[in-house]
Amino acid sequence: MPYLTVYTNVEPKDGIQLANDASALTAQILHKPESYVVTNIIHNSAMCFGGNAQNKGALVELKSIGLGDKDKYVAELTKLLAEKLNISDTHYIAIALSDAPAAYTACGGRTFG
Repeated sequence: MPYLTVYTNVEPKDGIQLANDASALTAQILHKPESYVVTNIIHNSAMCFGGNAQNKGALVELKSIGLGDKDKYVAELTKLLAEKLNISDTHYIAIALSDAPAAYTACGGRTFG
């Protein structure tokens, strides 16, 4: 069950569409049913990237049972966020990946393992 959270100091033009696009991308690359993907886009103007709050950026956290092709996912998600949030310096898109054990991940009142 992938959980994707994007914290950004850029107010998305269409946060719902960005959440939908990120959900579809996550499901596609991780080979997970999109019905299990959760995305959360959080705008916070009080974020600082590279020592300057004027720099546009995003801090991303992905937790999932199995991460598949991490490099492909990071590249594609970085591309999507740079485009949708108009972040020109992708150095300010930081992504933290966590492989969650099935026994510690739950949905619908039960764990996956």
